[in-house]
Amino acid sequence: MITDSYPSREPKRQANFLLPEQLVLELRRLVPPKQRSQVVTRALERELARIRVSAALGEYFGAWKPAEA
Repeated sequence: MITDSYPSREPKRQANFLLPEQLVLELRRLVPPKQRSQVVTRALERELARIRVSAALGEYFGAWKPAEA
């Protein structure tokens, strides 16, 4: 069973965007209708976290130098 990754009382807003047809068909085939938003939300949360980490690493890359002995 898929659990909600965001509080049920948190305001929600509809977002419209295009996805590849095969991805939508697979989502519809594998995930029950009332769980699809939750699946997409969890996937988007993970991807945004990955992007934030990547951006932070890029920003600070080279900031730490080895201590001189």
